[in-house]
Amino acid sequence: MTTNMKNHSYEARLKKLHLWFLEEHRYRSDIIEVFKMFKCISEIPFETFFQLDNNSRTRGHSAKIKKSRCRTDLRKHFFSE
Repeated sequence: MTTNMKNHSYEARLKKLHLWFLEEHRYRSDIIEVFKMFKCISEIPFETFFQLDNNSRTRGHSAKIKKSRCRTDLRKHFFSE
């Protein structure tokens, strides 16, 4: 780290260095992992966590993931939700 960044806040340092927040980095890595699972690049099968939506209202997109409803907050913040 450069010495002139020592007195700046965490957010200011990230902005100045053009880096992402940790939460944004986690979202990006989750999306990449889902893509790898969908394209069968990952060792984890796609069907383990997700189902494709076979509804005809997907506007021509054949790879839409079905969104399930969850009753508890614990399940709401799970990877596949």
